[in-house]
Amino acid sequence: MTYQQIPRHIKILVLFTIANLLILGIRNYIVGDSFFNFLKSNLLSGVMPFVIAVGISVFNKKLNGFFFIAFSLLWVLFYPNAPYMISDLIHPHEESKDALLSELIVFDTLIIFSIAMLSIFYGFISIKIMFNLFKERYGKKTAHAAIFFSLALSCLGFYMGRELVSEIKMGNGYLYSSEMFMEPVYILKTVWNAIWPIQDHLPAYYMMALFGFIQYQMLIMMKDVSDIEESELVTND
Repeated sequence: MTYQQIPRHIKILVLFTIANLLILGIRNYIVGDSFFNFLKSNLLSGVMPFVIAVGISVFNKKLNGFFFIAFSLLWVLFYPNAPYMISDLIHPHEESKDALLSELIVFDTLIIFSIAMLSIFYGFISIKIMFNLFKERYGKKTAHAAIFFSLALSCLGFYMGRELVSEIKMGNGYLYSSEMFMEPVYILKTVWNAIWPIQDHLPAYYMMALFGFIQYQMLIMMKDVSDIEESELVTND
């Protein structure tokens, strides 16, 4: 594939990824610490569902039904990492220099927000890719159901990553998607105990519901913007 054949949205995503990492590097150089370098690994995790979706799209015609569903479930497993970065906005108060310099916390918050939005768009583009693949194979209704199911599970994935502590000391100590391959039984037990019985864990359901609403709201807003751009009101001279 030549540079000219690369889709425009991929070029834009790569460009903004480089720009955001450069801004973070400049911030670290000026401030003199690398406290927010965890954003790099979180962004990489957020890119993974996009990479998986593109891979499925490229090999779609060579995949039988079993492998298509298997790789789709892999996408579902990693998709929550993309919108998860919204919650990284809670971290500026943990940086000691932000407590001393009122201007710095504004810059740090903007940097986190920018990288989080980039991660979200990686995730949302992967949703569009997967929706089109499911629609092509199984029809529009099944595609809508598959995406709804994926978004519902992403709310659980968000709660796991933000609230549930892992026995495997990776990253920030909370559960990661990749850990499902390491200790699936332990993770399933941990998640079950954290959400059942429902009446004893209502804050978890409130958090998941709010996260789901935020995703749905952003997806609808993106769709509406796309509809406006395609309407005759805008496109006609």
